[in-house]
Amino acid sequence: MKIAELDVFDSAKAAQDPLVQEELLNMAWADGDVPALTHALSVIAKARGMAETASKAGITRPALYKALSENGNPSLSSLLGIMRALDIQATFHTPSHA
Repeated sequence: MKIAELDVFDSAKAAQDPLVQEELLNMAWADGDVPALTHALSVIAKARGMAETASKAGITRPALYKALSENGNPSLSSLLGIMRALDIQATFHTPSHA
């Protein structure tokens, strides 16, 4: 098989599956890296539709692209708004002490 015959991987298409979205977010969160988390949110927003996500988050589409770009550094309030728009919930746990 020639390289030209291979399909190009489309992360947004793959992320249309809610289980893929969940795993992508869990991996990004486990990395503890803001760029990994914003990239995961970007892939999910693209899979669900950037215009709709921006509208639900109360920001413009260009602002959403900027916030979730490789060089973006969104505020916590922007991240929470984007997560609400995507219906993503985070759960936190403290370590149990025996």
